[in-house]
Amino acid sequence: MAGGHMENDLGARAGRSPQASISAMPARQLSRLIFGRTLWLTVHTYIGRFAGAIFVFIGLTGSILAFGNQIDSWLNAGLMSVDVPADGKAKFRPIAEILAAGKSAVLPGNTLDPFVLFPRHPGACFVLTYSVPAGQDRSKTYQIFVNPYTAAVTGQRLASDTANPFASPFMTTIGTFHYTLLLGTHGETAVGLIALFLFGSLVSGLILFWPRTGRWRQALTIKWGATPERVLLDLHRTAGITACFVLSMTLFSGVYMIFKPQVRAVVDLFSPVHLNQMPVLKSERRDAGVPLGPDAVAAIVDRAAPDGELTLMELPDADDDVYVVGKRAPDEVNFADAQRRLVVDQYSGKILYIQDPHHFTAGDTFLEWLYPLHCGEAFGTIGRAFIMLMGFVPLTLYVTGFLRWRRKRRARR
Repeated sequence: MAGGHMENDLGARAGRSPQASISAMPARQLSRLIFGRTLWLTVHTYIGRFAGAIFVFIGLTGSILAFGNQIDSWLNAGLMSVDVPADGKAKFRPIAEILAAGKSAVLPGNTLDPFVLFPRHPGACFVLTYSVPAGQDRSKTYQIFVNPYTAAVTGQRLASDTANPFASPFMTTIGTFHYTLLLGTHGETAVGLIALFLFGSLVSGLILFWPRTGRWRQALTIKWGATPERVLLDLHRTAGITACFVLSMTLFSGVYMIFKPQVRAVVDLFSPVHLNQMPVLKSERRDAGVPLGPDAVAAIVDRAAPDGELTLMELPDADDDVYVVGKRAPDEVNFADAQRRLVVDQYSGKILYIQDPHHFTAGDTFLEWLYPLHCGEAFGTIGRAFIMLMGFVPLTLYVTGFLRWRRKRRARR
């Protein structure tokens, strides 16, 4: 009863009924909770302190990986680089000779994997691989490099060891750390989840930055003559807002590469996705059928798609298997992984299927652009250089944010 009289008294003092008073107070509190700076600052601070710390290392390794192939070639010039004759690619040896050279270099008791990676540029090598079992749930993969002009093996190296990531080449280790933190599949999932949390950090940072007075120029100005606290704040929010779009793009593309099925399913809701979903096709073996060699298949592909460059060839591994040949179109944005693929019957040479980027749906095109944007290769050397510089932004944001947080904490104490 006393409580009821108190509610009536409060409602009377406010000039409202008790029911209106009770319903209005939680609404105001909820509004302050959702739209007030305290909540967003708390979200921004805690995500930044923990997920942001890992983002620093992901960003720095991403800077290195922007020019990863060039750095790898420079560190292993004698293994991966060759002198280019005057005629250039016209003097490439037949693919059959390249395969024969690779087979001669395989460790006894092992066989080549049915994949051929073509040189990325005239001064690069063919790359062949083979795997060596090394115990239960462990294997080692080796790369063999073959001179395209002489078919001579320039050497081989251990490409990966499932039990020891540090046994891989330097750039491979950097790449593995970038998307798994060297923690295997669990680390890969963790990186994807961290990227999702960092979206929350970007959103909260944008809300905190948004100038309520509309003074954008003032909000984007660094006042170098102000107090250290103000300079840190200006550096933090200016770096964050200018890089917000690019950071969002790199985070989303990173999430896609880790959670591909889930992202593809979402994109498919808006536009059909068929990218890299080739149907299961088989070669039709006729009596006494003689399989075509890789050079004959390459010639068939060249006639069907005269422009562009061969990038990869997947060889048949069984009597009814097919050839899968990647031939990058000149206007493709993806240099590392050609999206134009042709499937060829290994006996008749008939082209059974073509994945052509020029016929992609909007969803396919959207997904096709994500990796080239992630590493910057969509815009050539300038794009890679830009991504390399952007890799230092998480470090800048973390240092300025941490110093400002520490100063405020000391002031409160």
